Amino acid sequence: MAAAIFSTGRRLLSTAAAAVGEAKTEYPIPIAHLRRLVRAGRLADIDAVLAPLFPSHPVAALSALSAVGLPDRASALLATIPSPTAAHLNAVLGPLLLRRRLAGLVPSILAAHPSAPRDAITDSILAKSLCIISGADSALHLLREPSSGAAPSLQLFTAIIDSFYKQRLPHRAEELWRSMVDDHGITPDAAAYNARITYKSTNGTVEEVRELIHIMREETGLRPDVITYNALMRAMVRHGRVDEALEVYRSLEKGEEVEVVPDCGTYTCVVSALCGAGRWSEAEDVFYEGLKRRKVSDLGTVRRLVRGLKDAGKGRAARRVVVGLRKKFPDQFDGPWRELEEVAGLPASGKEDDYEDGDDEQPVATTAAA
Repeated sequence: MAAAIFSTGRRLLSTAAAAVGEAKTEYPIPIAHLRRLVRAGRLADIDAVLAPLFPSHPVAALSALSAVGLPDRASALLATIPSPTAAHLNAVLGPLLLRRRLAGLVPSILAAHPSAPRDAITDSILAKSLCIISGADSALHLLREPSSGAAPSLQLFTAIIDSFYKQRLPHRAEELWRSMVDDHGITPDAAAYNARITYKSTNGTVEEVRELIHIMREETGLRPDVITYNALMRAMVRHGRVDEALEVYRSLEKGEEVEVVPDCGTYTCVVSALCGAGRWSEAEDVFYEGLKRRKVSDLGTVRRLVRGLKDAGKGRAARRVVVGLRKKFPDQFDGPWRELEEVAGLPASGKEDDYEDGDDEQPVATTAAA
């Protein structure tokens, strides 16, 4: 069962990706429990928890250690494996990309394990780490000499193209795109197109985003995914077209797009947009729709919702949002998330029946209670 974890203290429900472009890692143990042990400095207890897991689930154990910010211990554990595979190495490296301060460790960990096999995923992880540390130009040499010794992969190109877009250098990104397609004969996938679409969502028009989605769908036969639709909604919101974004969200919520299910990013976008428009009741409804799916907006958006409901005279509704979170995620509701109790005017005791008499007597317009 996939573990619910905190991502840099901001997102309540997410799972650390083991590597760029790779499926999310499922942890046989709760990552939240390991994080609490890390905060308490109980490293011996962490070793005790992972020891019985390591023989049968070495990749998960290595990834878990990196995910909770202990890459040195993960690296040491990797060194005990007699014949490590690229999957073992990538399990240590992949989660480090989630934190900028840890991404810089990727090259040194690779150097510490020279005999561990590399593959295309390793190349893309290294490229992404270099892009995070020093920019896309610092990773271009990997296209000539990938660490795996294999030909440059689609994932490697995509990591560097995406970095150029993030640096607001679209001409460099497009040059590399043409090289990937024309010189190397590599066919872009949905992730590659999403790098283009995401850039346009923050720097272009809604029409430009729609055109790229049209090309992706009609000319290449690729199916847009949730990242694609999240980018489209962000473009709409940026241009003040909140109702159009809401229409896209509703189509995803109803399952009208095959195999596309709203994720945490979807709810963050829509709840934030409705909060920005002062549409507090609608924002609350969408929040609960996400809660039913165990998908929660990031902390900043939830804080904005709670504060906005309270300021709009909906104190009971604000408190109910926080109560719903700590009931739905009792083990994960800690750290900065507990600050929401103070924002909502709740005691930290965990009681949920201390509402003020007469405050917000209208019932919340949703049945999606936690």
